[in-house]
Amino acid sequence: MTYNILNGGEGRENYILSVVQAVNPDIVVFQEIDSEEFLKKLAHELYMGYFFFGNGNQKRRVAFISRYPVRSWQSNHSFPTWRNFVEAEIEYQPSRIFRLIGVHPIANLSIIFEIWRWLEMASVIKRYQEYNHEACLIVGDFNAIAPYDQVLIELMPGWLKFILYLQGNRAYPFSIKRLLLAGFIDCYRFITTDSGFTLPPPKPNTRLDYCFVNDKMQASLKNCWVVYEPPIVEKASDHYPVVAEFEFL
Repeated sequence: MTYNILNGGEGRENYILSVVQAVNPDIVVFQEIDSEEFLKKLAHELYMGYFFFGNGNQKRRVAFISRYPVRSWQSNHSFPTWRNFVEAEIEYQPSRIFRLIGVHPIANLSIIFEIWRWLEMASVIKRYQEYNHEACLIVGDFNAIAPYDQVLIELMPGWLKFILYLQGNRAYPFSIKRLLLAGFIDCYRFITTDSGFTLPPPKPNTRLDYCFVNDKMQASLKNCWVVYEPPIVEKASDHYPVVAEFEFL
């Protein structure tokens, strides 16, 4: 599961816990975590290990919890990474691993920020190339539109409508396209052509949250969906979580 919990989840901790419990994932990559204590409590309630990283360029960071053993983990936050991106070796079966990368690039649909996101994705891909022989999963709030996706501009706030108006009502897809050209597969689009909008509740207009896999992990992909239930998910955050399910042989 990938889940942007909005501003550290302050005041919505029980809602967030209820959403995660309803799905019962083995791994959750969070965006906008700002408290190790919150992550620790959440992991304790779910009987999972937690991995919080004190380094980063911003207060709100990417972090994760896991039911599987984690053989190694680290956080990267050097330029051009706006916040941090995390990577870990997950042991899903004895002596068998996949590489997990969690991201949260800079926000805003302006072309200037999309170019920055392109640079961030280039940095992630460069890192990935060191172990491209492994199965790899990249998840997060990418703050970007995929080249094949539509957005409902009429449901967006006025300031965002104005930005897109200045761009000819276009949201440029450079950063997601960069991942696709590197050989990654959009799990949700591999499963369905539904819109898959992930924010904001209760009337989402955009898909910003994704799960991508490389070819070595694609064969294990069983399903991918946006978590629209239970109803408490609409109070938990300004994003709906996304889940990818795998069946390893």
